[in-house]
Amino acid sequence: MLYFPQLSSGAAGQFPIQKKRTARTLVNQSVQDYEIKLADPGAATTEWQISFAELNDQELAALETLFAATEGRLTSFTFVDPTDNLLAWSQEQNQAVWQADPLLTLTANIADPMGGTGAFQVTNAGLATQILQQSIAAPASLEYCLSVYARSNQSMQVWLMRGPETNASTISPEWTRLTSAGQQSSGNDSISFGVAAAGLTTAFFIPPEVRSNPSLFIDGVHKAFLVLGGFTVISTVVFWRLRQGDGDTIGHDVDSSAYVWTSG
Repeated sequence: MLYFPQLSSGAAGQFPIQKKRTARTLVNQSVQDYEIKLADPGAATTEWQISFAELNDQELAALETLFAATEGRLTSFTFVDPTDNLLAWSQEQNQAVWQADPLLTLTANIADPMGGTGAFQVTNAGLATQILQQSIAAPASLEYCLSVYARSNQSMQVWLMRGPETNASTISPEWTRLTSAGQQSSGNDSISFGVAAAGLTTAFFIPPEVRSNPSLFIDGVHKAFLVLGGFTVISTVVFWRLRQGDGDTIGHDVDSSAYVWTSG
């Protein structure tokens, strides 16, 4: 997979970054002087203007290597939007992009820390750890940051999953922002992100966000992935999975409830 390189800091760009969405409407004028207007989604485009300054030799070489490999505009490559959430349908966990383990029950319209109802409830009725996750078609070797807000009725643990990495955090009745950031040595062309809840627990989530710019936290923006040259991957809110055997060492609190919220 050809992809736009990140800088050595893990950022995908430098400020200022400009992003423009262009759409087209088809208009048909009838002989009776009526106008029929139809959207032309196939003609819609998204344009980024990104400038770089003071690059080191490795960063410059990576950009030049990509330009040579794609022969300018001839070949498609994957571009990770540095301004957006990489997770799709972050507000609707019933969409097909979300993969929920079979014993999880999801309930929407739960009160969130901003006074709205953007959180959702996840109930794990089984004894084993269950996971809500999503995968994105993006290089696993890039640096990502998964971020969520979480709380529980009593102290308990939740797990953030970023590819094969698992990060445990203890949450309480107060909303707490949890993050998992880093880079992996992997040649895979996809990566999964998610959250896991132990058996016999109830959790409430507000869509988490994943960014390819750990240093650029821009709350409230959501869209993500574009492959130039006609192949588009919609932005995705990604949820994590545990590595095989992790569940053997994960405990749980009976009748505890967890709530997770992500800004945006």
